[in-house]
Amino acid sequence: MFYFLFAVVFIYAVFSLWFAITSLRERYIRAGILGMALFLAMAASLTLYYHSWEAGLLSGVFAQSAQIILALLLILFTISMFIPLGRNPDALSGTEGMVEGKPERFNQKDTAFNIAHVGGYGAEVGRQRWALQSKDPFGGIYWTLVMALRGQVDGKVNPEKRTNFSKDEITQEIKKIALYAGADLVGICRVKDDFTYSDSFSYEESKLEVGPAVTTPIDMKGQYVIVLAKEMDYDKINTTLTDKNEENLGEVGKAYYEIAQIACALAAYIRQCGYSARAHHLRNEQIFQVPHAIDAGLGEQGRFNYLITKKYGPRVRLASVTTELELNIDRPVDIGIQDFCEHCRLCEINCPSQAVASEKSVVRGYRKWPQDQEKCFTFWVTGANTFACSQCLKVCPWNKPTSFVHRVGFYAAARSVVARRVLYWVTVLFYGRRVRWKMVPHRGETELPSETDSWSR
Repeated sequence: MFYFLFAVVFIYAVFSLWFAITSLRERYIRAGILGMALFLAMAASLTLYYHSWEAGLLSGVFAQSAQIILALLLILFTISMFIPLGRNPDALSGTEGMVEGKPERFNQKDTAFNIAHVGGYGAEVGRQRWALQSKDPFGGIYWTLVMALRGQVDGKVNPEKRTNFSKDEITQEIKKIALYAGADLVGICRVKDDFTYSDSFSYEESKLEVGPAVTTPIDMKGQYVIVLAKEMDYDKINTTLTDKNEENLGEVGKAYYEIAQIACALAAYIRQCGYSARAHHLRNEQIFQVPHAIDAGLGEQGRFNYLITKKYGPRVRLASVTTELELNIDRPVDIGIQDFCEHCRLCEINCPSQAVASEKSVVRGYRKWPQDQEKCFTFWVTGANTFACSQCLKVCPWNKPTSFVHRVGFYAAARSVVARRVLYWVTVLFYGRRVRWKMVPHRGETELPSETDSWSR
């Protein structure tokens, strides 16, 4: 029993040391110090245990019984961290598992961005919306380039249709092409009418600050959705709401631009194969990205409404392609997010605008945590470092680099309720419950984009 118990505790001690070193490398000093303290405590315990064994102090009935009990407890704890416990069958139904009431479609003009565009939150908010994007010398260009890709979402279809493939073969080919084009995750599901906008908003025809909002009814042609995700840089996202927030703004804009490029390229590839395909990205989309990503098996929706993936957590941006090309669909996944978010309120507690809900409610026929988009959006334009605020992503326990210790933690948390509770308390104790932030004032006069820009008319 001595050797077995010594080996188990030794493994935990090594993992603690690895965690401490990883945390220090990631510049989390508190987590590194506490991790090192935990390692030293385990190392001291092992040393004492070894000397007690050498001195013959562990041969009695009581000592043997205590070792057996401790070993059993450690074995049960370790097993409980990795076996399926506390599963959520509804998650495996995707968005269908969230239905509660009569679903309602949504007009794109009613999103926060488009309400602000036509002055719905006041002229100043409308002005700041675009001006703050242009203040970042790096990110500004990416936000502009995304807008430039509005016209690349659709195009002519090759009249010579490819037919020399099976459904399995073309599905694998499309996924391979998506990854080659730069996507980090790709999944496929069917188009869902509930998460297709009823009307699309026109930037070109809806006059900036003044309105009215000009919309066009959407007639979706494709039956399948290829959902694409692009990882964002961990260090850049963590600069949000600091004096280096421009790095976060630049990274968000860069990710949106890259995933928009990928979607447009993939749609063009499918059209060249002889099948209609339309890209959907931030500045020209006809569908809700997150619900389709859920049904395509990329992850689950978190308390703050973003998609949380198993590999990258919430640190992804989405785009998609709808097509008539028949493909195999992927299945929704249960990685424990609903249970985790129910007990973790870090995004709610740390949201500067208090836009994250404490309880779920029914929103257009689906039970979820609602988000107050007006509170969220208007905070974005209150300071020079608040635009593209990613505080909810930053504080999420699933937002960690893809190093070994974090991969082990997320693998376990995706399977077991025990591991999810451990992940939460490790986050609170080692990283802190609240994340400090500060608001940087606007720098000088704001400048609107030129009225000659096609998207600001």
